[in-house]
Amino acid sequence: MQYAAPEPVPTASYASSTVELGDLKRILVRRRFLIIATAALLTLVTLAYGLLTPALYSSVAEIIIDPQDLQVVTNDVNPSRVPPDGGITMVESQVSVVQSTGVLLKAIEATKLTEDPEFNGQGGLLSRLLGGVLGSGSAETDRTGKTLDALRRVLAVKRADKVLVLDVIVTAKSADKAAKLANAIAQAYLADHASARAKMATDASDSITARLDEQRKRVQKAENAVEAYKSANNMVMAAGNLVSDQELTEINTQLSAAQSRTAALKAQVDQLRRSGGAPDATSEAMRSSVISSLRAQEATLVDQVSQLGTELGPRHPR
Repeated sequence: MQYAAPEPVPTASYASSTVELGDLKRILVRRRFLIIATAALLTLVTLAYGLLTPALYSSVAEIIIDPQDLQVVTNDVNPSRVPPDGGITMVESQVSVVQSTGVLLKAIEATKLTEDPEFNGQGGLLSRLLGGVLGSGSAETDRTGKTLDALRRVLAVKRADKVLVLDVIVTAKSADKAAKLANAIAQAYLADHASARAKMATDASDSITARLDEQRKRVQKAENAVEAYKSANNMVMAAGNLVSDQELTEINTQLSAAQSRTAALKAQVDQLRRSGGAPDATSEAMRSSVISSLRAQEATLVDQVSQLGTELGPRHPR
């Protein structure tokens, strides 16, 4: 018994997922109008954005921060007034001061920025329409706030590494306006900083003046107590000094003179002892005219005795 072999079942054929270079070329040629239209549309959008979007300019103002504190009274010859961290912490805190509302409001007032449509919120068509519908009263009231917010958006304050310099960066549609705003903010910060330091110096001066007045009152009170004590103890003043002090000075002078006289007499006694006790051997005796006259008379008498002894003999009565 023979059996026939089963016929093979046909398999489904699928198209290849790869695209040949020729197929890609045909696709590009077939869709060339769509590609050109897309490129042209993107080019027009880019040109419109470039034409409608104004150019922006950035200006930088640099501020050097002095880390030394105000020293009013110090006992050091060369005080170290720089903080241990080199002043980095203080410089970082000054970044917030530059961006503070007080400094920015001064810069806005100095540059009259509330009248600039670029910052006061009245530059756009929608803003003008809303301002006309809502009225000008609320716009005038909120103009300063809008200007302040707009200025904060274009302001950046940075500090480079390892330096004590703050960079105040302002971006605006005009280079002159950006430079003017950056300089105005820097000047407002410096004026605020100078005012703060002047206030610190004034407060310190007032404190020192108060302490000096207190010390002056204490000195006056002590002088009054001294005068009261002198009056109670009958301590009379003469020529600006106490009488007792003058008497003590005179006694000391007399004592010094007596000590000098004693030393001189002691020196003469020692000289007499060394010369064998002869009273005319002292320096005062040798300088005395009386002693010199007596010595001359003695010499004359000795000569006469010698002559008479020779002429009359040693036993003669004369």
